[in-house]
Amino acid sequence: MKPKIDPERWYTAAEAAPFLRIKDDTVKEHCRKKTIRGKQIGPLKVWSVQGREIIRKRKEWNLDP
Repeated sequence: MKPKIDPERWYTAAEAAPFLRIKDDTVKEHCRKKTIRGKQIGPLKVWSVQGREIIRKRKEWNLDP
């Protein structure tokens, strides 16, 4: 079953990780290296990834059946 990802929503690294089948620390590392387009949001500078980027990466990494 394909996961339901809202392309407009910003997901924290912890929320995005299961969709990408990696750990949240790995999502943050990809954001730092700019292999995943993300940004730090809020006063705590939490790494976040937009849903459309998660969808794009799932296609690029062949995670969708």
